[in-house]
Amino acid sequence: MGKKPKQPSEATADREKAIEALYFARKCGLTKEEALKMLMEAQIRIDDGPERSSGNRT
Repeated sequence: MGKKPKQPSEATADREKAIEALYFARKCGLTKEEALKMLMEAQIRIDDGPERSSGNRT
């Protein structure tokens, strides 16, 4: 018998995203696909970098 193939580490991250999308979908009345799409788009914007100011307003 051979060894089982190693599971990718992204599987846990994907599962967490799916769980978060389901929660968000239920809370906001969206479908799972719509919620997942919104979360993915929001994640991309967050990862773009610190282009804005730090929030210190004068």
